[in-house]
Amino acid sequence: MKKRMLALLLSGIMTVGMLAGCGGNGSGSGTGGQGGTPLAEEPIDVLNQSETMKMSVVCLQGYTQPDSQIQKWLEERYNLDITVLALPGWSDAVSKITLLMQDETQRPDIIWWWNMEQDYAKWVEAGLLVDVAPYMDRYTNMRDYYNSIDPGVLFYAVDNSGAIYRIPGDVAEPACETLWIRQDWLENLNLEVPKTLDELESVLYAFTNDDPDGDGQNNTYGLGGDGYDLRSFWPWIQGCGDGFGRDTFLKMDDGSYIYGPTTDDCKKWLGRVSKLYADGVITPNIVTDTDRDEEMANGGFGVTYSWVSWNNPSVGPMQSFYSTHPEAKWVPINMVAGDNGTPQDDPASVAAWCYFGITNTCSDPERAYAIWDDMATPENYIHRRFGVEGEHYKDNGDGTYEILVPSDGTQNTEQNIGLKLFQDLFARKDFCNIENTKSTSELFEKVAANSRIAYSHTVEKKNPEAYTVNNDKGTDIGDAMKEYVWGVISGSKSLDDWDAYVQQIESLGVQDIIDELTTIHGAQMKEYEEYMKNAK
Repeated sequence: MKKRMLALLLSGIMTVGMLAGCGGNGSGSGTGGQGGTPLAEEPIDVLNQSETMKMSVVCLQGYTQPDSQIQKWLEERYNLDITVLALPGWSDAVSKITLLMQDETQRPDIIWWWNMEQDYAKWVEAGLLVDVAPYMDRYTNMRDYYNSIDPGVLFYAVDNSGAIYRIPGDVAEPACETLWIRQDWLENLNLEVPKTLDELESVLYAFTNDDPDGDGQNNTYGLGGDGYDLRSFWPWIQGCGDGFGRDTFLKMDDGSYIYGPTTDDCKKWLGRVSKLYADGVITPNIVTDTDRDEEMANGGFGVTYSWVSWNNPSVGPMQSFYSTHPEAKWVPINMVAGDNGTPQDDPASVAAWCYFGITNTCSDPERAYAIWDDMATPENYIHRRFGVEGEHYKDNGDGTYEILVPSDGTQNTEQNIGLKLFQDLFARKDFCNIENTKSTSELFEKVAANSRIAYSHTVEKKNPEAYTVNNDKGTDIGDAMKEYVWGVISGSKSLDDWDAYVQQIESLGVQDIIDELTTIHGAQMKEYEEYMKNAK
């Protein structure tokens, strides 16, 4: 999951589970298809097509090397003429996607998007997307993969008629982040690995004030992280009170709903974090929109809560960091314990965070889907994502692999290999992600198991556009929350004004959203439980 996407997700009041997944066990079949989608009389053999098919594909800048080796391999394999339409970047991508979908002369064959639920609903209503449910029954690689990961993924895409207009692009691991610390700094200062919040804060002060890198300068900080992303403070969020101070609505064990940013738990972690910031132990730019990958590469802090994938030696930010700090050593550690005694890692949603779909301008939607489904097989996915065995990666023969050409490295760009092409248009997180070392896979399993209590309170919404009250009032509530919370952290606002802040949030209609959640999400959870019974 990428930094800019996460920052944009924070801008909505429902920050977890706003998106929908793909698939379903109610897909139509037969020559007519469901929702009017036609099927060829026989399954399409995508490897033996005499007619070259033009296919325009939208994907994010950075995954779009023109005429790369991987693109040419796909074109030759499937007899395609691919045009890659690169989005300008996270901040401007949504407007570009909107423009592309509005103009029939520019509309791509394959569109990719994220966090655009109201736009998506309009696209479906206008007939701009093809119902792929019949294709999913006939070509089953993608569907079977998602079912093997979690049958719940498929629940979030099927509409009430059984049609499927969106295919999950990337479904995160159950938890994606862990607590990192500079082991070399601990050793330099003769400190132990912290196990509690109090111990963690003591380490942060030492990392800031006691010259942990031994250069004799006052140039280090305790904590760093993603700018303007409250998850940077996850150890405190999960560890203060009962851990219900998250920046979203939460589902309680009794079926009720609360707004985390108005709880006493939130007030408590805000107090602790704001003191740390005021005392100068947190990087100043954490209150601005900065990129934690870049900050990690630059160094200068000793603790962060960030991606498990950084445990892989081939990952770009760590490679950049170690190239200038060869003596350093970042290590993942267990989440520190707080008040509730059950330390938790931050859970990801079951639903995908991004999607792709086939538009009504595609000349042969079934062939397009069948091609993507063939690309999803383990051997083809590994080739598209990691290149050629022996040239770009090495199979060690014992279930482990060595990445010879990192996809984030200069060699990939300079040689125009094209690793990561269409990265977020179907990404496997199973054994096909050969970049993961054995220890990284084990770390993913550990943080996943350590996030289930927190996940049990997560609100995921199948059809966010149905939540009209939230869509009407949520932005104002979210903006007011962010203004106050970040103001307290940075010192421009006071925690003494907490009661006035809560009253402001209440006046903006937070209870109306809670009432809506009780009705709509409560009913959704019953549907989900029934779906999962049938799926299993």
